[in-house]
Amino acid sequence: MQKNLQKTLKDSTQLTGVGLHTGLKVNICLKPAEANTGIIFKRIDVDEVKSIIEANYKNLISAVLCTKIGNSQGVSVATVEHLMAAFYGEGIDNVIVEIDAPEVPIMDGSAFDFVEAIRSVGVQEQNYLKKFIKVLKKVEAKNGPKHISIEPLNKDLIIDFEIV
Repeated sequence: MQKNLQKTLKDSTQLTGVGLHTGLKVNICLKPAEANTGIIFKRIDVDEVKSIIEANYKNLISAVLCTKIGNSQGVSVATVEHLMAAFYGEGIDNVIVEIDAPEVPIMDGSAFDFVEAIRSVGVQEQNYLKKFIKVLKKVEAKNGPKHISIEPLNKDLIIDFEIV
C-alpha cells in the first residue's frame, strides 16, 4: 500500500457494546465510504434529516470526561475518542459509522476491539491523495497559566510539552 493514498474499509463490520456514560446497549456498523468523504457518524435512531455528524474539530461540543461531537440540528455522539484513534492508527480516512445510540460503546476501554474489527475486514486504498494540514504561521491559545501553540517547521516533527 502506498502511504499517501486515502483509505477506507474493504467491507462493513459490526460491533455491539455498552455506552460508558449512558449504560445503553449500542450497535455500530463501520461501512466503507467514497474517497474524500471523511469520517461520518450517522445516528440511525433519529430522523434521517438530522442524523449526519461529521467527525471534525468544528463539531466538537465537549471534551469533559469524553469527546462529544454534534451537528447543527442538536444531534450528537459521545465517547468517540477510542474509535477515532483506531481509524487513525489503521490509516482510515473515509468511513461511515452507523450508530443507534448517542454514545460509542466503551468495549474494553481501549481502541483494541475497534482495531480488530477494522483488521477483520481489511483496508482498501483509494485513488486519491490524503489531505494534510500545513501550518503556515504560529497559532497559540492561552487560558490563564495554560497554553498550547503550533508553528511551522521545515524539518522533522518536534513535540515539546510540559505538564505542571
